[in-house]
Amino acid sequence: MLDYGIYRDCFSSADMRSIWCEHATISAWLKVEQVFAARQAAAGLIPTKAAAALEAVSICDLNLAELQAEMILVGRPIVGLVKQLRGLLPDHAAHVHFRATTQDVMDTALALQMKLGLEQIQCTLRNVMAAIHHHVSAHPDTMMMGRTNGQHAVPIRLATKLEVWRSELGRRSEALQDAAKRGLNVQIGGPVGDLRNYENGTGHQIKRDVAHALGLNVVEPHWQNARDGVAEILTALGALCGTLCKIAHNVNQLSSSDIGEFAERHEPGKGASSAMAHKRNQRASEFGEAVARLGRQRAEQIGELTHHEHERSGGVWIGEWIVVPETFLLTSGALQWSEQMFKNLVVDTDAMESLVSSQCASTSIWSTDRM
Repeated sequence: MLDYGIYRDCFSSADMRSIWCEHATISAWLKVEQVFAARQAAAGLIPTKAAAALEAVSICDLNLAELQAEMILVGRPIVGLVKQLRGLLPDHAAHVHFRATTQDVMDTALALQMKLGLEQIQCTLRNVMAAIHHHVSAHPDTMMMGRTNGQHAVPIRLATKLEVWRSELGRRSEALQDAAKRGLNVQIGGPVGDLRNYENGTGHQIKRDVAHALGLNVVEPHWQNARDGVAEILTALGALCGTLCKIAHNVNQLSSSDIGEFAERHEPGKGASSAMAHKRNQRASEFGEAVARLGRQRAEQIGELTHHEHERSGGVWIGEWIVVPETFLLTSGALQWSEQMFKNLVVDTDAMESLVSSQCASTSIWSTDRM
């Protein structure tokens, strides 16, 4: 469904899809192989010509149909990738994927894609917060009725309500930054992660060099079977989606016919009903809530996928191939709808003032026995 032309822009942003699409994922694998070879050549472990020849290969040189067939046969995509690279570079075949393992390539590429994905998310999140701030600035003293437990409470400033949302989103942004510090790590370790194919500390130096070249961090001794970094990033994304879901749900309620204090800026055909021509359904808050809910639920699955057995466990690792990209995609969709929701938000101050005035006229609303 996330790939349907008719639906995909409802559930994810084009920028995020460009990071996690098949072409980008295979390109990330190839980039890791190339950077790895370049660092090994710099250390004198493989010929410089071999690294240069590999650097010249592009995804256009690969046969994707063969890569798919090898994936189904082998159960891992890197075996087929390495087979093709060695076929393209027969004079340097022995130095392609030198002292590496499949998980080195895929995990490092995953970290690289998560890094790009988090940059996109932070950018859109800043836009959402800026859009909220616009409304705070536009309505510094506007009063509206507060609501607790589904009942009218006492009047509050609209700016305060909005600032609570913006503050919460700010904390979610900080949580993502903290998670990135611990979760965006290079994975260079070989068959069981311990760099046993290297001598005299050269493996650790290459690991640091690859990390520096890709803008990633280093964790020792390795994280092949320690998925807490990935889990922390996805958990932070899930928490962000939880906040976005709550905000969109509240905006949707305040846009209902019964309240009518918020509305989406109208344009012909927007939010139309196929059966009731008079309706102008609020779509941004509706989709924002739905997609954020899906993002939070998808993120929750990462906890189950941290249960690796021994040094590596494919049964849970394979699950990440779906859960990680889709969490990023859904989070981007939720943020995209949230940005649209606040940029097109219309505040009906007359409706707010009318309700506050009518309720303040009745002193019974302040009675403590109604709390």
